[in-house]
Amino acid sequence: MKVGILSMQQIKNYGSFLQAYALKSTIERLGHEVKFINIIKGEQIGDYKISKLHNLRQLIKRLNCKRPFENLKYTIKLHKRFDREFLPELGVYKGLVKEHFDVVIIGSDEVFNCAQITWFGFSTQLFGENINADRVISYAACFGSTTIAKLEEMGVASRVGNLLSAFTSLSVRDKNSFNIIKALTGRVPCINIDPVLLYNYQCEIKKVKCDCDYMLIYTYPGRLRDKIEVSAIIEYAKKYNLKIICIANYFDWVDMVVTPHPFEVLSYFKNAFCIVTDTFHGSVMSIKFNKNFATIIRGMNNQKISYLLEQFNLSDRVFCKGTSLENILSTSIDYYPVNQIINNEINSSLNYLKTNL
Repeated sequence: MKVGILSMQQIKNYGSFLQAYALKSTIERLGHEVKFINIIKGEQIGDYKISKLHNLRQLIKRLNCKRPFENLKYTIKLHKRFDREFLPELGVYKGLVKEHFDVVIIGSDEVFNCAQITWFGFSTQLFGENINADRVISYAACFGSTTIAKLEEMGVASRVGNLLSAFTSLSVRDKNSFNIIKALTGRVPCINIDPVLLYNYQCEIKKVKCDCDYMLIYTYPGRLRDKIEVSAIIEYAKKYNLKIICIANYFDWVDMVVTPHPFEVLSYFKNAFCIVTDTFHGSVMSIKFNKNFATIIRGMNNQKISYLLEQFNLSDRVFCKGTSLENILSTSIDYYPVNQIINNEINSSLNYLKTNL
């Protein structure tokens, strides 16, 4: 069967790459031919219009640190590696795929998150419109920070509901997305795990050399600047004699910044003494490799991370005001029940894909 995947595979961050690779590889192992479909730009709506000054503002935000050009250097390096190496390896190329597919899968990742400022805006293609396929389904799709109230504010709630109603089958990865689809369509979607948890990467993980114990920091540019958060991280690392390694993003308080291959990122997670992250996939990879970790939840990722931690009974890993990073990271996690949940979710997710392909 010829299967198309419409996801966030064009986005230049490690989580997007790894989830796209995992879903593609899982479907190929089920015996299907798989290609990625690139996103077609949609409308720019209301408060989420991308202005001419948007990129400049983002640049200024990234340069607002003690060593701005060091920060910029690592951002440029990351983007160059994605363009030259990672995206071609994944099978993502410029241009539109015009061929017909038996099934197109929309997901995983934040494919339904239209209440945000992006270059593609409100693309109805991501909601299944004008897809050249016999059937359209979703897998572990996510609305991110988008809510029904935001969809109504944008004036697209009924339109989104009508488009989603036409899907052959619907799968999401969090409760917020579940509730939105149920409210707009009356249908009850499946909840499935992110492909990074679904796929084992056993043959792909690339070893990295590190001759010391380290705390891994996994975040995005411009974040993790809060003095309380940074101070707690530094104090913990000093107390336990840990080197602080950050993936891809420069901060003047870390010991080392690395811009590795995505499969090397998996190795950095697997071998870390502990992990501090404020991203969804940073939390996912910590759980996947049964690591001691703390997650900082931001406003833009509250819905998906909160549900992820709740799903695996790990809500006590949240580091926020009023909590102690020392207490969180010094409390070991019993991963036996967590791994049982993961295994059950893997079986459920594979059954969903097998049934709908």
